[in-house]
Amino acid sequence: MKMGRNDPCHCGSSQKYKKCCAAKDDAARAAEVAAQAAERAAEAASEPEASALANAKPSVKRDKMRPMPGNAPLKPHKGAPPPAPAMVRKHAV
Repeated sequence: MKMGRNDPCHCGSSQKYKKCCAAKDDAARAAEVAAQAAERAAEAASEPEASALANAKPSVKRDKMRPMPGNAPLKPHKGAPPPAPAMVRKHAV
C-alpha cells in the first residue's frame, strides 16, 4: 500500500510524512528518474538509426500534398441572399 502524505513517517519520528521525509524521498526519486532518462538518451544517441532518422528527408513534398476535405473554401447556400451592393449616392449634391 502506498504511503500518504498525512500518514505517520516511516522513520518513526512521530511526525507526518510530508513534514519529515517527503522532501528527501522526492529528491531521491527525482535523481533516479533523471539518471534513467540520461541512460536512455545515451543509448538513443549511440544507435546509428537515430541519427539517420533525424537527418531523413520527408517522404512527401509539400506541394504534392492534397488539402484536407474539411479545409475546402466555404460555398454559399442556395438559399443565401446575394451580397449587398456597395453604397452609391443617388443624387449629386
